[in-house]
Parts: sequence; structure tokens; C-alpha cells
Amino acid sequence: MRLILCLAALLALGGCGVVALPFRAAGDVISVVPVVCKPIGAPVHAVGDVID
Repeated sequence: MRLILCLAALLALGGCGVVALPFRAAGDVISVVPVVCKPIGAPVHAVGDVID
């Protein structure tokens, strides 16, 4: 229950940047992978842009 309350407070205080961070981080990590970098990394990173 504490975890849920902490996450809710974090989302309320942090705004959209907190929600977009996992998508941006995943897009950056995927972009490093040699073969699948652009086709998969760009759409995941774009989701972070849409959230912001």
C-alpha cells in the first residue's frame, strides 16, 4: 500500500516527465543494440515525446 501511495504522489508531483522517463530510457537502451536500433528504438522514444 505504501508503494502505491508513493507512486501516486510521485506522479502528482513530477508531472509527465516521470511517466515519460521509462519510455525514453528504454528507447535509448534499445538504440544501442546494433541491428534493431532505429526500427524499434525510435517509436519507443516517440512515446515519451507524446506523453510530454
